[in-house]
Amino acid sequence: MSTIALFGGSGRTGERVLERLLEKGHRVRLLTRQPMGSKEGIDVILGNATDRDAVFETVQSADIVISALGTDKQNVLSTFTPLVIEAMKQFNVTRIITVGTAGILKANDSDNYRFETKESKRSMTTAAEDHARAYELLRDSGLAFTVICPTQLINEPSNGDIIVSKEVLGTKQSGPISRDDVAELVLDCFTNDDYVGHRVGITTES
Repeated sequence: MSTIALFGGSGRTGERVLERLLEKGHRVRLLTRQPMGSKEGIDVILGNATDRDAVFETVQSADIVISALGTDKQNVLSTFTPLVIEAMKQFNVTRIITVGTAGILKANDSDNYRFETKESKRSMTTAAEDHARAYELLRDSGLAFTVICPTQLINEPSNGDIIVSKEVLGTKQSGPISRDDVAELVLDCFTNDDYVGHRVGITTES
C-alpha cells in the first residue's frame, strides 16, 4: 500500500477520493483547515494549501500526491502548484494526480483551451484560467502528472455513457459527470500509466 499526500480531501469530490483510498488500505496524509477527529489510516496536517510549510509537511514521506483542490477568486491553484512541485522535488516524489476542469482540455478544432472557444458553455473564465496555469506548471515540471478534467460535476450517479479521453473531450454532446466516477478515475490512475503526462477528459454522452 502507498502513502498519499491528499489536498482538497474535505471537498465534495475530494471526500470521495479519500473514502476510496482508505477502502484500498492506503495511508493518507490529509491537509485540512479544520480539525477532525482521529480516523484510522489518516494523518491530519492542519493548514492551508497556500502555506509552504503546510504543503511541505503533507508531502514529506508520501509516495504519491493527489489534489482535488478547487479554485477561487484568489487563484489558489496558481499559488499551491509551485509549492507542491517544489516539495515533491525536495522529497523525491514523482507522481501527482490532480482534478481540473474540462475547460482546460484542448479544443477539438484548434490548439486553444476549450474555455477559450465556443466549445465551453461557461461565460466566466476566472476558474479555468487558474486551472490552466496549474496545468502548465505541472506540464513543465518534469513530474509524472495526470490532470483529470471533468465536465459539470454532479453528486448523483452519471446519466449516460461515460467517456474518458486523453487531451480532448471525447464528445461534443457532453453531459454532467458524477463525482463518484471522477474519484474512480483518480484511483484508476494509480495503476494505469497510459494517463501519465496527460490531461484526461471525463464526461457523459448526453
